[in-house]
Amino acid sequence: MEPVKVTGKNLLSEINKMATELGIENPAGVTIVKMSDADEPNKKVLELIQGSWENNAPWFVIDDKDRVFVLSSIESILSLIKSLNEAKYENFNLKLEKAILENLPVDFNDVWVVAMSEIQKRVADSKNKNVLDIDIKKLVNEIKRNHPNLFLNLKNYSFPEGGAK
Repeated sequence: MEPVKVTGKNLLSEINKMATELGIENPAGVTIVKMSDADEPNKKVLELIQGSWENNAPWFVIDDKDRVFVLSSIESILSLIKSLNEAKYENFNLKLEKAILENLPVDFNDVWVVAMSEIQKRVADSKNKNVLDIDIKKLVNEIKRNHPNLFLNLKNYSFPEGGAK
């Protein structure tokens, strides 16, 4: 993955804008360092441009080609990965909930339990252990076909002509 390329006079303001997008509380105080070549080929020199060396927030590093890199602690990266995984799991659950509700369940919780049981079975039987790769709509349609008693069938109900008055 290529680093972000930011050029021009507004390099610092662009970095501050990126810091804001990352959710950094004080983007104007973010640590920005300029990395340049040293006399020895295995060494680089870091020059503090903005912020402080003690800042725990991610650091922005500008190389000699004005490319911007982000340097962060492992704790921050692990926290970010954890947040992303939680968001993906929540998104999966919301999609499952929507797919169930679209099919008019008699009892939502009963369908949810059957769906979760089927998901666990599929994950256990599959080489791919990623639960998020399951086609949710297809799963709910299979549950509806195999357990029609769990869903309302509007064809079984008669409605007055012209609707309510």
